[in-house]
Amino acid sequence: MGDPVALAVSPRIGIVGAGSTRQGLGPYFALAFRAAGCRIAGVSGRDAASGERAAAELTARLGDPVPAHADATSLARAVDALVVAAPVAAHLAGLDAALAAGIPCLCEKPVVAVAELAAGRARIAAFRARGLLLLEHCQWPEVLPALWALHPELRGGRLEHVAMGLGPITPGRPMVVDSLSHVLSVVQALVPLPADAVPMQVRQADASELATTNRVTFTLPCQGGAVAVELHLQHTPAQPRPAWIAVNGLRIDRRIGANYAQSFVAADGRTIPVHDPMHTLVYGFVNSLRVPNRERTTTTADAIDLRLRLYAAILDALG
Repeated sequence: MGDPVALAVSPRIGIVGAGSTRQGLGPYFALAFRAAGCRIAGVSGRDAASGERAAAELTARLGDPVPAHADATSLARAVDALVVAAPVAAHLAGLDAALAAGIPCLCEKPVVAVAELAAGRARIAAFRARGLLLLEHCQWPEVLPALWALHPELRGGRLEHVAMGLGPITPGRPMVVDSLSHVLSVVQALVPLPADAVPMQVRQADASELATTNRVTFTLPCQGGAVAVELHLQHTPAQPRPAWIAVNGLRIDRRIGANYAQSFVAADGRTIPVHDPMHTLVYGFVNSLRVPNRERTTTTADAIDLRLRLYAAILDALG
């Protein structure tokens, strides 16, 4: 099979799950893709009525007509790339729609639920085999340049410890389910992990149903030994939500200013502005649509497959 064909200068994007639900990212994806020079060419919802509502909302917000489609399959046939922003129960259908249409896909994390691990890995393998780009919405590696800028002493050193703090909107186990992919993606961006990596010493501080804080810890084998990982979670129903990353004890914290301008600050007060990491991820995805790269498609699929397997293993270990 040959390499994927480059798409038009203004790719047509379809969004599965574009409505403004409590945690819905669909409208934010729409704005990010619009800023990256794309056209939002259609949406679909969990049913026809929700799709029509989402289309009306985006039409009003963007100022351009956004058609509604009956389902993800119909939508995928009408666009150049698919964004799956629906709840995780609808992810498999979105992935299948993109595969059936032969188009790239950006999928909200996790790619699939733990119960669908085997099916999810099969879909990832299908994207890889066909040279179709599949990207998971794990945006926090995009802010690592800020970490290097604020802590240049970390460059070239041995990775021993990675910690991350986030403020999920829902308490209890959903905090872990919603956030685990993020810290795994940061570790993957920092150090190569073996394809057969298995998480060890998996623990959490509070497994209760209504926990408002939690700390998940585990270790992963990596080049030169093992890396200790911590995920700190604080239930945060409203913005601004905490987000921080620490490597070998050196930490940077996100700050949100006017018009959602973002920056990261070190412990000594030094600050560096950053682009919204979601937008940076979207720009990278769009650039890959315009200039396809088979090697990136392969390595990205391999990274998502490993991340999904580690994600499922950690949640299984937590019970």
